[in-house]
Amino acid sequence: MDWNVYGLIQKPAYQAILFLLLTPILIFIVQPKTADRAWLISFCAFVVFLAVNAVMLWFDAHPWRYFFYAIGSAVGYIAAIAVIMPALLKILQLKNSEEGAMAFLILIYQPFLLLLIMLVKWMVAK
Repeated sequence: MDWNVYGLIQKPAYQAILFLLLTPILIFIVQPKTADRAWLISFCAFVVFLAVNAVMLWFDAHPWRYFFYAIGSAVGYIAAIAVIMPALLKILQLKNSEEGAMAFLILIYQPFLLLLIMLVKWMVAK
């Protein structure tokens, strides 16, 4: 197994794990005053995860395999953050309105972004 940093960051599952670890740390550093603000911080971390995911697609030798792994990792990220965030809100004693979680609907746009990256990569290579 390739243990260099680039080799690990290249894999969508490791990207998801990295951002799942960074999200609570970021929330504890920022110390949001409301649950909606905590969800917003979590959403911003997710958007950065999707951006990193899309950029790494450019450098992958097997784009279709990466495409499906990336989508699976994003869904796994959402499932994990759905468990982590309520626990964080309880620890921080923030009342949850459950509305902030709706921001994660951006997930439906991830395949379009990945396909766009694949198209541009294909056009540049031809």
